[in-house]
Amino acid sequence: MIEIYPEIVKSESQCPRCSELQNSGGALYFQGIHVLSNCTCQACGLEYYATLPSGHSSLFPVSFTLDKNYQQFDKENASWMAIPLLASIGDNLSVEGNFQIYNQGEGKELILINCLDDCFGHVFTKVWNVYLENGNHPESTIAVLIPEQCKWLLPSNGVEIWTVNLTLSQIQFGIKGLDAWVKSQFSRFGKVYLHPTPIHQNHQRLDFREILGVEPFNLDQFNSSTPLITFVWRDDRFWLANRFLYFLRKLSRKFNVEKLFAPLFIWRQAHLLKKLIKKIKQKLPSANFSITGLGKSGNFPAFIKDERNSVIDLQVEDKWNHIYRKSHVIIGVHGSHMLIPSALAAGFIEILPRYKIDHLTEDIAQSHNSRLSHFLGRFVDEYAGSGLISRHVVSMVKKFDFVKRNIESV
Repeated sequence: MIEIYPEIVKSESQCPRCSELQNSGGALYFQGIHVLSNCTCQACGLEYYATLPSGHSSLFPVSFTLDKNYQQFDKENASWMAIPLLASIGDNLSVEGNFQIYNQGEGKELILINCLDDCFGHVFTKVWNVYLENGNHPESTIAVLIPEQCKWLLPSNGVEIWTVNLTLSQIQFGIKGLDAWVKSQFSRFGKVYLHPTPIHQNHQRLDFREILGVEPFNLDQFNSSTPLITFVWRDDRFWLANRFLYFLRKLSRKFNVEKLFAPLFIWRQAHLLKKLIKKIKQKLPSANFSITGLGKSGNFPAFIKDERNSVIDLQVEDKWNHIYRKSHVIIGVHGSHMLIPSALAAGFIEILPRYKIDHLTEDIAQSHNSRLSHFLGRFVDEYAGSGLISRHVVSMVKKFDFVKRNIESV
């Protein structure tokens, strides 16, 4: 952990002009997702800002001058994070925030866990640190900085909650007023530490019942309940299973004409999903089907329970979670917020784009601790069609009992 009040412990950064590595640091700036330190290069004298090692910044450090003439970050792997950060500084893109404290506590020391992010999956995995740390520091207060809409992920007591009432998309480019508000809380404590907030914690150390408020699928009841197959839909994450359409999708994003081609991509995804369900029903005639996720485009037969929504709130999240916990198999494209569905359902099939192969584990949180995890967790290529995916689904449902009995007989 990094002490940030009353003293600011120096941390390593790299000068964006001369590339000198050094331990330095000065005044802090709470941008939102990131915490920045004002540094002066000991070699060339350049004044610059550097991210403190917390969250994704621990993996992808960024340093830059305010005029942005000098920038230092991993262009290949960190541009997705660094470019919005740089845009938030001096471009007047930040949004005014409203802040609220819940469960205000007392203590000599404060441990601040920053869970702000513009991606729900990132917020969720940052929150895991709260549950892993809660109770480990009885003499300290743990404060969690989090979007208001994600507050439901936190324990109801034991931690101090600092909320920002902005949408996730608004948080991307910084939060006006956050820096002064956060610093105004420090005077209540003798010392304040910034938590490193790793974003790839071992999820098997967690109890998702505690976090999500529902019991995950009970595998002992797998064969006694009617098979439920759930597809996690997104209007901006497409299963196309076609090389030309994927090329067209990339082209439309490059030239910012996605809206022009979105109806075609949505039609294709809905068409594939209908074919998939038809093939599954041929082998599993008693199976039930549901669709969750963000977006209402596309029409489906009445026997498919369509639980999609255009806006996500606590009631919608709770309804979806109860569907996932009863689902034998959930299916979705990587990036469709598969973390919670895969944590609650019996099994998952993730459609993995090839450019996301390096990130294979980031969208999955299945917790089976035996070889059943291999049987009930499947990844298929982005070009996989309805025939291949239906074979996976049918195998998972029909052969589960056989596989489970063989594993448990050893």
